[in-house]
Amino acid sequence: MILFDGFEAVRFPEENLIFVTHNSYLDYIYHPQNKVWVKYQHAGNDKINVGAYQDVSVEEIKEAMGGIFPNKSTDFVRLCCLETISACDMIDLLKEDYPTYMADDEISYAASMFIKQSDIKTNSYLKLKELFDKNLKTQETNERVLKLVKKLCFDIIGRDIYKREICIIDGHDTGSCFWIMPVRVIDYSNTDDWDHIAAMNSVEISIDESDVDQYLTPFLYKYYDDDLEANQKRQDMYWIDEDGKEHISYKRGFQWYLTDNFYTFDSVENIIADIQKTINALSAGRYCTYLSTVERKWVTYEQYLEKCGKKQSDDMQLHVDEISENSPVNEHHEYEVIIDFYRRFVYRMEYMIKIGKEKGYDYISFCGP
Repeated sequence: MILFDGFEAVRFPEENLIFVTHNSYLDYIYHPQNKVWVKYQHAGNDKINVGAYQDVSVEEIKEAMGGIFPNKSTDFVRLCCLETISACDMIDLLKEDYPTYMADDEISYAASMFIKQSDIKTNSYLKLKELFDKNLKTQETNERVLKLVKKLCFDIIGRDIYKREICIIDGHDTGSCFWIMPVRVIDYSNTDDWDHIAAMNSVEISIDESDVDQYLTPFLYKYYDDDLEANQKRQDMYWIDEDGKEHISYKRGFQWYLTDNFYTFDSVENIIADIQKTINALSAGRYCTYLSTVERKWVTYEQYLEKCGKKQSDDMQLHVDEISENSPVNEHHEYEVIIDFYRRFVYRMEYMIKIGKEKGYDYISFCGP
C-alpha cells in the first residue's frame, strides 16, 4: 500500500508483521500481537521486493497507527520504542515538537550534539523534552534556554562537548558517518553481504565522512590492501547471461558508501604508528601541513597504486590532493584540535584491536555512509 513520499506498507504474514519501507528499503516494523512499533535495526540499508508482499488496508494501517493515517516519517518514529530510534530521529521529533527553540541554530546544534554524544540517548532526549516543556510555560528567552541546555548536557555527560573539536561519536550514527568497528568474516563467498559479517557493535564508533576525508584518508589509503581476501570478495554485481552462464563483478579499491573496507590488525597498528608520528611532529610545532609530516613516508592513494603497479578502478573515489610542505594551516584546523582528534582516535583504535583479538575478530572495518 502506497502511503506517501516513497513510503509503503506491506504485510509479512509468516510472522504476522507489518513492514513499512521507504523506496523499498525496510525502515519500520509493527508487531500487531504486542501493538508495538520498532525502527528496523539496519533501517535504510536492507532492500526488499515490496511487490512480493501483500498490501495492508487503510483500516489496518490506521489501527496500527492509533487511529491516524501517516503522512510523514515522524508519525512512525513517534510510535516506536525510544530504544530503537536513532539520535537523528530524536532530533527530528524535537524540531517538530519545539519549533520555537529548534529553529534557533545555536539551540538546535546544542540539543543535537547533546543527544549524539550521550551514552544513553533516550535519557538525554527525555531530559531535553522536560527542559523545553518547562521553559515554554515560563516563556524563557532563547539565550536563557541555550545556557540551560548546555548546563544540562554538562550535568549528564560530565564534560564540555561544545568545545571546538573533531567529533568521534561512540556507537552507530546514521548520518553521513563512517562506521568503524572490529569484524569477523563468516562467509567469504561475498563479503559485501552484511549477513556474512559478524560485527562487534559494542565498541563501534562513528566519524563524519568529511572528517575521515580531511584527517584519515592518507593513512587509510596508504594501508588499504586490495589483495586482502576480505576486500577482494566484495561482490558488486551478479548476473546470468543469455547462455545461462553466471557472472560476478567485484568492488575494487577503497569504497566510500555502504561497503566494508577491511583492515588487518597489523595494518591498523601501522596506521596508529603513523598517526603517532604525526602527533609528535605537530606537538613539536613544526610549521608544515600536518599531512605532509612523518618524514613524508605516506602517499596519496594514486601514488600507492602506482608504486604497487596497480591500475586505479573507474569508481575509485580520490579524496586526497598533493599537499604543499609549506602550506599554512587553516584557522579552523589549529594544531591542538588535530592533535586532540588523533589522540582520541588512536585510543579507540588501540582498544578495538585489544578487544577484537580477545573476542576472536579478524579485521577493523571502515564502512562509509
